[in-house]
Amino acid sequence: MPIDFNITIAGSAGQGLQTIATVLIKVLARNGYHLFTSQDYMSRIRGGHNFTNVRVSDKPIYSTRVSPQLLVALDQQSVDVHYKHLADPAIIIHDSDTIKVRKSKKIQDIAIPLAKLSRESGGSVYVNSAAVGALFALLRLDLKELVKFLEASFAKKSFEQTKGNIKAATAGYTYTSEKYQTLNIHIGKVRKKNLMLINGAEAIAIGLIAGGIRFISAYPMTPSTGIFTYITGKARKFGIISEQAEDEIAACNMVLGAGAAGVRAAVTTSGGGLSLMCEGISLAGAAEIPIVIANMQRPGPATGFPTRTAQEDLDLVLNIGHGEFPRFIFAPSTAEEAFYTSIHAMNLAEKYQVPVFILGDQHLVDSGITLDKLNQNKVKYKSYMVKSGNLKKPYLRYKDTKSGVSPLAYYGQDKVAFIVDSHIHTEDGHISEDMVVAKKLTEKRFRKINGMKKEFYGPQYYGLKNAKRIFVSWGSTYGAVREAIDTLLEKKNSVAMVHYNKIWPFPVEESIKLLKSRKDIRVVENNYQAQFNRLLKREIKINTGEPILRYDGRPFNVQYIIEKFEKRQK
Repeated sequence: MPIDFNITIAGSAGQGLQTIATVLIKVLARNGYHLFTSQDYMSRIRGGHNFTNVRVSDKPIYSTRVSPQLLVALDQQSVDVHYKHLADPAIIIHDSDTIKVRKSKKIQDIAIPLAKLSRESGGSVYVNSAAVGALFALLRLDLKELVKFLEASFAKKSFEQTKGNIKAATAGYTYTSEKYQTLNIHIGKVRKKNLMLINGAEAIAIGLIAGGIRFISAYPMTPSTGIFTYITGKARKFGIISEQAEDEIAACNMVLGAGAAGVRAAVTTSGGGLSLMCEGISLAGAAEIPIVIANMQRPGPATGFPTRTAQEDLDLVLNIGHGEFPRFIFAPSTAEEAFYTSIHAMNLAEKYQVPVFILGDQHLVDSGITLDKLNQNKVKYKSYMVKSGNLKKPYLRYKDTKSGVSPLAYYGQDKVAFIVDSHIHTEDGHISEDMVVAKKLTEKRFRKINGMKKEFYGPQYYGLKNAKRIFVSWGSTYGAVREAIDTLLEKKNSVAMVHYNKIWPFPVEESIKLLKSRKDIRVVENNYQAQFNRLLKREIKINTGEPILRYDGRPFNVQYIIEKFEKRQK
């Protein structure tokens, strides 16, 4: 019997719900279960309502579900908020003394004295460990594995903390096993295989490292901070300089300096931070400095919804920077694709000497998936710096070439001297106000587009070969759209999807082949103005149907897409 089980762990910030989620998903991943996890959290240190969804399956999955079969509620608000969304039947685990659940035929009420068990184990701080023990008991997971994981997790803590957490988890497990031994939850069994568990932030960070990053700068800003902190944690090991700047302007300019000096460099940001980098990105365009900008979108304008998700910055990255200059824009679909895209980004920035945007969002960076492995040989680091011995003299930093790409040397390179300039300049970098020089320089820069168009990735097709209806997705909407296609195909609908990772240069010819003859095209995106829909219509001159949009700060799910789709077919 196929496994597809959804668990929601909910509570207030500071209650330790992430501890429960982390323990659960890591043990499940080590036992070969496929997972998709997503987070919904408020921008507060304590309080507010937060929750994590953990979807468990025996096959790869790509999106979250809205109806949990099991809710772990750490406070009363968690029951009140999620009760109406629960599946039928469903189970609620909660503290028996402080949380009440109204009776219903569809709800199995698992009331456990979590606070009491925690106090008896050494203190009220261990209530989350008591809850995870109860959860493991209901799912029929091995207590020994839980204890082993807790020992490793708290190895750097005091002996008393380690002992207290293990004692509380064991008490929760034992109490639940004895009182609810007849309750049978089916998440099935899978062949034991240790799967990798990774989120989008980690995947981008690892990809940048594999792509040869040597300098990263950022002013921390949710939801991009995870990329920066991961690389910072590995900086000493891989010889990377990590600099937390005083603001986003400084962060961008530091990366420009590193890039001009021949170092592979990236900056991470979000929303308002990207706005502050506008002038620096223009400088990269004028001086042809290779940089990577990882912009993780969140709802705006201004501060907006700091910890929620959106795809509202597409128009911004398409046009950011005064003047005209080429750029790459990539929007990876999953954590796995984000890894490979990030390596490409580092290579392509240096190859074409242009800004490269990795356009993600909160849903991408904070969602976790399980993978067999990441293939580091699939995309390899490749240097495009010229060697001193191969340079023809005099060295022209901005040589007018057939491809538009000039030879790239670095500061201090043996027997090489050059000027990097932000003005209109001659081939050797000297300032010029000559109109012929200006015209040739602009044409040289845009000649790069011919090569850039041929680079990764083309649009991906999934679904029925000659489908009548096509869904179009970009970035993190991929998973929900893909599973919606599977569901609609099971219902005998003639549907397929076309997914975009490379947004710019726009893949015009491939898009025409895939979309031009289709009668019903629906773009799915997380913004109000249907930004990608407008881009698609502009670039390939097609008519599209009413787009499926969401702009409440939450990611798409299968149910949302199908409901919108079927409503419009009536």
